[in-house]
Amino acid sequence: MKRILTAILAFLIIAPTCMAAINQPLEELYVKAQVNEVSETKIQIDKMSPYYDPTAEGTQYVRIQDVTYEVLEGDYKGIIFSSKNEITGQIFDLELKAKDRVLILLKKWDEETFEGFATDYIRNDSMLIFIILFVAALLILGKWKGLRALASLIITVGAIFYVLIPLSLQGWNPLWLALAICAVVTVATILIISGFSKKAYSAIIGTLGGVIFAALIAFIVSKLTFLTGLSGEDARILYINRPELNFFNIFFASIIIGALGAIMDVGMSISSAVHELAESNKNLKGTELFKSGMNIGKDIMGTMSNTLILAYVGSAFPLLMLFSMNNFGAFQIMNFDFMAAEIVRAISGSFGLLLAIPVTAFAASFFRRK
Repeated sequence: MKRILTAILAFLIIAPTCMAAINQPLEELYVKAQVNEVSETKIQIDKMSPYYDPTAEGTQYVRIQDVTYEVLEGDYKGIIFSSKNEITGQIFDLELKAKDRVLILLKKWDEETFEGFATDYIRNDSMLIFIILFVAALLILGKWKGLRALASLIITVGAIFYVLIPLSLQGWNPLWLALAICAVVTVATILIISGFSKKAYSAIIGTLGGVIFAALIAFIVSKLTFLTGLSGEDARILYINRPELNFFNIFFASIIIGALGAIMDVGMSISSAVHELAESNKNLKGTELFKSGMNIGKDIMGTMSNTLILAYVGSAFPLLMLFSMNNFGAFQIMNFDFMAAEIVRAISGSFGLLLAIPVTAFAASFFRRK
């Protein structure tokens, strides 16, 4: 009897594991596919179904599409299989048509059995055309300077995606990495665009001064407001997968990278304007050039601060509408962790802009009168 009970217990423990192993596909991967054929049927929704909407009038249906896919890439290119696609009236439904290109999760069970389902439409083909049009416009309008701007853009994107992100995931400090990348990108971008000149040196000094000041302000305010860097849903998902990462420093790295473009723009604009003034009137003194640079900076200040703040407001616009709908006050909204993080992000970048103006104006006037 004891042996029988032991055998039954062993079966209950081992069987689920074995069944799970048996039910696992040999391979799962995301691939691009094309919809070849679609046929559709309707099934009436029962009142007990989770899809049933009690507020809707009339008979409700779920549309079931029988879809035939053809894999367009990879080792399984040319494989054709069919699966069902449900359309329940939800916002995330995919209403497929013949010739649609979709991203599918393909499951291989054996050498002849495949199944899968569409997860989203393919957008990268259209995005690639959009990028090509942008590059063409940049080269046509900018000519040689457009080519140099494109080179600086490639350096910036490459530094973020091939240096900052991989090294941060390997355990490097993302804050110091972001500062180093900002320095390299600033120097490379401005020298590529303006060459080795006093104008370029002034812009570099002003930009780096503004970025460092923005990082310092963000650090102080974040400590005072107890921010952790885990305010966003994306950061929390990353935390679940990589809890050992320093999310406080990742938050700072995002602030520095986000502010760099606007601060660099201000630095280059003021430096260029001051040097043009000095070229047009060589009798101007250093103090006069500095005052002119500050006056130009004051005009730029308001619009560039708006640029940063409006960019962050635009990204959080649906969330702000949700707050307004539920009658949250301004002080209540500011107290939320994720909203405080966005405010710190916007204000820190604006502080960087403010410091970049006098630093660039002083450096430009100094180099011109030296």
